[in-house]
Amino acid sequence: MDYEDDKGKREFSGNTITIVSGVIALIIISAVVSAYPNGMGVSGTHDVVYNGSEDIVMSGKIGIKGSIDGIAASNVSGGLFSGAGKIVVSDGSSVKTFFNENIIISGGNSELNLTAYIDEEFGCAVVLFNTSNETSLGIITREAMNFSCTGDAVLVVKNSNVSVGNGTWDGSGDFVVTLKGGFHASMNAKILGISADGALNLSVEKGRAFDDKILDAFDIGLPPLPFDFNGFFAVSKGGLSVDGNPVTIKNFSFLRGAGTAAVSGNNMHIEMKATLIIIDGDFYSTERGTILWFIPDRIIGFWPIAIAIWVVAYLVKKRYMSKVEDYDKGLSGTSMVIHALGLVISFYLWDQEIRYMFGGSILSAVAESLKDGFSLGQWVVAPFEIVPFLAVMVFIALPVSIILSSIFGLIGFERLGKGVGKATGLLLLFFAGAVYISFFLNITLSPLIKGFMGF
Repeated sequence: MDYEDDKGKREFSGNTITIVSGVIALIIISAVVSAYPNGMGVSGTHDVVYNGSEDIVMSGKIGIKGSIDGIAASNVSGGLFSGAGKIVVSDGSSVKTFFNENIIISGGNSELNLTAYIDEEFGCAVVLFNTSNETSLGIITREAMNFSCTGDAVLVVKNSNVSVGNGTWDGSGDFVVTLKGGFHASMNAKILGISADGALNLSVEKGRAFDDKILDAFDIGLPPLPFDFNGFFAVSKGGLSVDGNPVTIKNFSFLRGAGTAAVSGNNMHIEMKATLIIIDGDFYSTERGTILWFIPDRIIGFWPIAIAIWVVAYLVKKRYMSKVEDYDKGLSGTSMVIHALGLVISFYLWDQEIRYMFGGSILSAVAESLKDGFSLGQWVVAPFEIVPFLAVMVFIALPVSIILSSIFGLIGFERLGKGVGKATGLLLLFFAGAVYISFFLNITLSPLIKGFMGF
């Protein structure tokens, strides 16, 4: 009777501890999510400097500042010019003159020769730098571009609708419009081109959610890519250095992060902090492998240590501890909660680290799928998250789990030790393993990227 009572008390006590530990675990998880809603950025950033005159693509939240001498607009959806003291409109056969009126253009294409100053910021845009074009910068955005001119300008429009003075005069076709006395302008078009003889400064960073549909202006089918175009740079050839180390690039290479760019004539100079670097299909990593090329040199010792401690613990327990007291009876549930706690926190932080690097992750794909429906492009990032996670689990989490569970077993806490060992291993998976994300991607998925991109 007494034995049954003790057994019932022990089971009740074990269940209570499990419930309490579960509540505490939920509180800890909520605290971690609240404290690090965007992850911890353990993988860090790289200082990148680029100089070149080859094709360059930048996208995200983009600021443009400097003097310009020409603007070209393709498929104009709207253009407003206000504040000009005098407007002269010519269609080749007749000339009309207006004073202190606004002029609106829509449709067709336009070219504007002027000397103006621009200080504009686009929440979501793509900028193309190509010295072979008449304009050095092409801008694709759904937002209007605003700029000011203090002198005279000549606007040439083709297949456009022109309205002066809110309907005072309307016309359609090809026109040459002279704007005198300075003005302020706002233009919206499918593609905007800027030419500048002097220096033009740009800033690129991650802005609001990137609108992939503006890429349709390229008129090419872009395949689903694992990284977001928010804070994105694509460069080809030229001189590139990463953390002060020169790097040779032979094909288009991709970088994500934030930085500034200066356009001077036919040259582009970029300085940025990059969270992700892909050079000729290889992920940039400062980590190096050992003679076992697929294992980073700083973690190769985990498994030998784990095996040695497990063997010693097994022999000691078999020889000296056959009657050791079992101190953690009834704590199997608590052990499982501790294990689950480590798994949830580790995977959450790992997922946010991938999002920090790539701009997308599995959890963000789940959220987007629930909101907008399933899309393959949302899930392309999944293997880039799972592959290094499993690799680090094998080389860090598992041996650490074996080491701690073996030690706990020697002091009579075998059940609890398994939970603590697994949780600790999983947490180290993130804190010690996040720096190896690029390394493991480089030896697993990089060959596929090279083949896909034709490198």
